[in-house]
Amino acid sequence: MCLHGTGETVRSRTGRTTSTPAGPPDPPPEPLPWPKGFRRVADLSHVLSPTMPSWGEEKPRRETVGDPVPEGEFGFYLQNWTFSEHSGTHLDAPGHVIGGGRLVPDIAPHELVAPAAVIDISARAAEDPDTTVTVDDILAFERTHGPIPEGAAVLMYSGWSSRWVEGDEAVRGVAEDGTWHFPGFGPEACDFLVGRRGVVGVGVDTLSTDPGNSTEFPAHETLGRADRWGLEALTGLERLPPSGALLSVGVLPGLDASGGPSRVLAMW
Repeated sequence: MCLHGTGETVRSRTGRTTSTPAGPPDPPPEPLPWPKGFRRVADLSHVLSPTMPSWGEEKPRRETVGDPVPEGEFGFYLQNWTFSEHSGTHLDAPGHVIGGGRLVPDIAPHELVAPAAVIDISARAAEDPDTTVTVDDILAFERTHGPIPEGAAVLMYSGWSSRWVEGDEAVRGVAEDGTWHFPGFGPEACDFLVGRRGVVGVGVDTLSTDPGNSTEFPAHETLGRADRWGLEALTGLERLPPSGALLSVGVLPGLDASGGPSRVLAMW
């Protein structure tokens, strides 16, 4: 389902004219041929745990079922888990923020395998935690690394995942007044990537595709209305080349799920 309003949403928030034509957005592109000759694989996922940083105060919970299997002996070990669909490294489906939008099981497999473009804003984020990926960042990336291909996933590398071990306050960028500060995508950049580059989605190494100081979440709305997904809480993006990697998103396909914890792999 493609939903109307992407350009109008950005114009209402920024007062700028955007490049997306009126009417419904183009659907995600058909599958592209996979490149061959992969030599490296990187796991871009945080381990799901009861102590990991999170958006809310509710943490994942686990319970071991039965007695532990003694070391070296044969048996069956398992745990019961309770967690939000948006725990840890996870995917946001369009229906997470837009009523009637597609949910996780509706996302086609070829939309979860995509060329990756990694835009590095880490130097700027170190000085300004409220910074966002802009259209200028995208154009500068393309001048150096070539055009972002249709059907790509564009990933923001801010260096923020290094804070994961420090806990909630560091990852949220909590200031003395209690406000949150971490990088994200600007809505104009999301609109440009959807309308001019035909991306399947975007990803960030922070808790949200919107920056931490956002109160209206325009990046979420822009992506959701354009029927695209967002990946949040990625890690290890510094290991990837700026272009040339292939991303694979193994999202938990829950019934009517608005999102799901994901094992995200990059191959190049």
